[in-house]
Amino acid sequence: MAKKRKNKRIYSHVSTDERLPQNIYSIGEHVEENKNIYIYQSVYKAIHHYTVDKVVNESGGILVGNVIEEFGKMNIIIHGFIEAKFCEATPTTLKFTHETWEYFHKVIAKKFPDKKIIGWIHTHPDFGIFLSEYDKFIQENFFKEDYDIAYVVDPIQNIEGFYFWINGQLERCKGFYLCDKTGNKIRIERDEKKESESERKPLTGYGIFRNIILGLLSLVSIILLYGTINLNGKVSELQNQQRAIVDSANQNFAVMQQQISDLQNALEDQKLSQADGEIKP
Repeated sequence: MAKKRKNKRIYSHVSTDERLPQNIYSIGEHVEENKNIYIYQSVYKAIHHYTVDKVVNESGGILVGNVIEEFGKMNIIIHGFIEAKFCEATPTTLKFTHETWEYFHKVIAKKFPDKKIIGWIHTHPDFGIFLSEYDKFIQENFFKEDYDIAYVVDPIQNIEGFYFWINGQLERCKGFYLCDKTGNKIRIERDEKKESESERKPLTGYGIFRNIILGLLSLVSIILLYGTINLNGKVSELQNQQRAIVDSANQNFAVMQQQISDLQNALEDQKLSQADGEIKP
């Protein structure tokens, strides 16, 4: 019996066309800033299919595509999504490990050789759409290029949002475009009315308390991350000091050996001189 092939979390729209997509569907408001975001509907639907059951811990991955400068705007085109494997996740954080990044680059080399990383996506299960302090730290340190974007999905409240860099600050993108090849019909399965109502819904006491807890957890995560970085630096400094002490000890030992050898030679010479004196009549 043939084995079933595993479903790899790699979603892409293969295209060599470097022109702006012509078959588009606008979601949200018109974007006044000097950037637009396009995402192919196959990738968009696959992302929501992937995130729909991620309701406990955060999950996500990276977005790959290309950038087209046209009509006075930077147009960011999302061609693919790669799941973050080997990551460390909690209900409020998502950490890409070294193994995660190695997996990303391996997949990009194989599946997206003509594309580049243009941002990341992560979920906020029932926490709404925003960038926590921890998310901002990730964006500022790992996705700091002018074209890098952050895509946040809440699979429980069924809402989403894009963030991009505007004048060095992270801003919420008011709208984006679904796109596809000319002739392919674009179908919207998500309820935009429900999404808008969810975003306008005022916070209850529980919601405010939950967001306060989320903020505190994000702050603790950043402190721990900085602590880990500082600890690694101190460990490296101690290792350098240890190597310096060992090198100094080895040099001192070599000097001592040379001094002992010289002393032994001097004693031998003295013994020979005494022996010569005793032999002479």
